[in-house]
Amino acid sequence: MKKLSLLLIALLPMAASAQYTEIINSNLPGNSQSAYAVGARVLQFEGGLWYERSNHKKTGTSMNFTGVNYAVRYGFFKEQLEVMLNGTLAYDYTVEHSKTSSHFGFVNNTIGAKYQLFKPAFLDEKPNIYSWKANNSFRWRNLTPSIALYAGMNFLPNKRYYYEEVPQLSPKVAAIFQAEPIPRVVIVANLIADRFLKKESTEYSYILTVTHNLDNGWFSIFAEQQGVYNEQYRDQITRLGVAFLASDKLQLNADVGFGWKDTPQRYMGLIGASYRIDNHNSYIKKVLKEKVEPTKIDHKKKAKRNRRNAID
Repeated sequence: MKKLSLLLIALLPMAASAQYTEIINSNLPGNSQSAYAVGARVLQFEGGLWYERSNHKKTGTSMNFTGVNYAVRYGFFKEQLEVMLNGTLAYDYTVEHSKTSSHFGFVNNTIGAKYQLFKPAFLDEKPNIYSWKANNSFRWRNLTPSIALYAGMNFLPNKRYYYEEVPQLSPKVAAIFQAEPIPRVVIVANLIADRFLKKESTEYSYILTVTHNLDNGWFSIFAEQQGVYNEQYRDQITRLGVAFLASDKLQLNADVGFGWKDTPQRYMGLIGASYRIDNHNSYIKKVLKEKVEPTKIDHKKKAKRNRRNAID
C-alpha cells in the first residue's frame, strides 16, 4: 500500500497539470484563443496599446483609433476550465468631408468561460530519448486537435459609438481547435458566432493563427488570418507579429496588421504584455491531500487466555 501511495504522489502532479505549463501560456499576440486554460488557481492579465487608421475610399472618411485591449483570465475547479473578461477602451478621431468628430469610451466588454473537451492522448507521451527523428518528424496523428468550447455574454455600454443597433446584452460562442503538427509549431483555429440575437447584428468570423517558437526558446513569431462577416461589413485581416518570453511569468509582444478592402482600408498595430500570478502549486497540494489518504492498519488485540483453563 505504501508503494501505491508513492506511485499516486508521483503521478497526480502529471494528471493535475494537464493544462498548466511551467511558463506563461498567453492568447497574445493575435486575436485567437488557445484551446488550453491557464491552469487551476492561475490568475493572468493580458492586454496592450493599439492604434488603427482606416480610410473609406467611397465616403472620403478617415478615422484614427487609439485604445487599450485587456483580458483577465482565471482557472479554477478543474484544469480544463477558465473564466475570462475581455474588453476594449478606445478613442477615435474622425474626419468626414472636412468635418471632425471624436469619441472616447468602452467599445465592448465580454465575460465568458472556456472548457477543454478533448486533448489527444499522445500529447502526454514522453519524448523518445533514443531518436531525434521520432521526436521531430511529421506524423499525421499530430494534426489531431485539442478541442475547447467558449461561451460568453457581451455587455455593450449605454452610450456607445459602435454597434448602435446592437442590443446591450448579446451572446458570443466559439469552437476552438489547436494542434502541433511538428515541434515548436502550433496551429490554432477559432470559429466564432457573435451578437446573434438579431439578424442585423449577427457576426460570424474565423481566426487561423500559426505560431513558431524559435530555436532559442525566448522568441516566437506568428501569422494570423481573420475573416469577418455580417450584414453591414465583411473583411479579411492579416496580422504578423513577434512575442518575447521575458520570464516564466511575463511575456511581451507586438504585431501589425492590415485589411484587404478599401471600404475601408485598414492598418493596425499593437504592443502588449501578459503577466500571471501563479498559485498552481497550492492546487496540486490540495489534490494530493484529497486523493492520497494515509493507510490505516487495523491492529487487532489478541484474545486473553483464561489462566484457570490453561492450568486445567
